[in-house]
Amino acid sequence: MLEVLRSSVNTWDCDHMGHMNVRRYFAHANSGLAVLSLQLGLSPRRMQEQGLALRARDQHLRFRKELRPGAGFSLHAGAVDQSPSLLTTYAELRTLQSEVSATIVTQSALAVRASGELTAWPAELLEAAQRIRCEVPEYAQPRGVIARAERTRITRDQALALGMLPGYLGPVLAEDCDELGLMRESACMGRIADGIAHFFYSLQGGKRPDGIGGAALEYRFVFHSWPRVSDAIEVRSALSALEPKTMQVTHYLFDLETGACCASSQAVVVWFDLTARKAVVMPDEVRAKLQTQVIQGLTL
Repeated sequence: MLEVLRSSVNTWDCDHMGHMNVRRYFAHANSGLAVLSLQLGLSPRRMQEQGLALRARDQHLRFRKELRPGAGFSLHAGAVDQSPSLLTTYAELRTLQSEVSATIVTQSALAVRASGELTAWPAELLEAAQRIRCEVPEYAQPRGVIARAERTRITRDQALALGMLPGYLGPVLAEDCDELGLMRESACMGRIADGIAHFFYSLQGGKRPDGIGGAALEYRFVFHSWPRVSDAIEVRSALSALEPKTMQVTHYLFDLETGACCASSQAVVVWFDLTARKAVVMPDEVRAKLQTQVIQGLTL
C-alpha cells in the first residue's frame, strides 16, 4: 500500500469525548484519496481543467483505537477492485507506533462538477491501480452495519411516516463544500454528528448517566447526490437495531426543498466510560425502553 497522508490530531479535531471526531476520520480518508489519485496519475490540476471531482459513492469505516490530541498518524492505501466508473480502495489510518486506528473501504468515482453525473476513470489510472492491489483484511469487514448497500433512496415524507426522529436542520455552508460548491463527504458526517444530541434527546430512555458518553465502532455511508452551498438540508435518524452491548442507528440526509435523500448512513454505537476509556454495557431497564423504539428494515 502507498502512504497517502501524514498528519496529527489537533485539539479542535476532537469532540466532547476527548478523541478525534468521526468527521475528521472521513476528512482524512478523502484527503488521502486525493493524494492517491495524484500518485496514480490523475492530478488535482487535471481534474480542475476537465471540470471533474473525486467523490466517494460508498464508504465503510471501522474504528479500532481512539486518537487523542497530539497523536501523529499516517494513512496507507491500496486498490481492491475496479470497473470503468468505480474504484474500490482500502486504507488504514495508523499511529506512529504502526497500530491501526481505523480502516476505510471506499468506492469512489469521478463526477462532472457542473452536473454531478459520473464519468469514466482514465484508463491509465486503472492500469496504475493494478500495481497496488491489496485485500481487505478480516478485521476491516462490515459487522454491525449492512454489508452491501441496496442504494434505496427513501424520501423525507417516508421517513416522517416511519417516525424517524429529527437531527440537524440548516443550510449547507461554504466551509462544508469544495471550491466549486459541492458538499464534502466529511461535512455530511459532520451534519449527522451535529444533530445526534437532538436524536438521543428525543429517544425515550436515551439519556445516559454522568460520565458515560457514546462512541462509534463502525460507520457505513452511501452517497446518492451532493448538496450545494445554500441548499437547506435535514437529517432524520432512527434506532434500527439493538444488541446487549451495541445499538445501530440509521441516518438519512435530505434536501429539504425536494425531499430527496442525498446520503444515508448506518452506525454501530456503544456506551463509553469517559474515565476508564472503554465500552460498557447499558443497563437492562434502558435497553428495554429503547427496544420499543427500534424501526426495522431501514436500507442504505
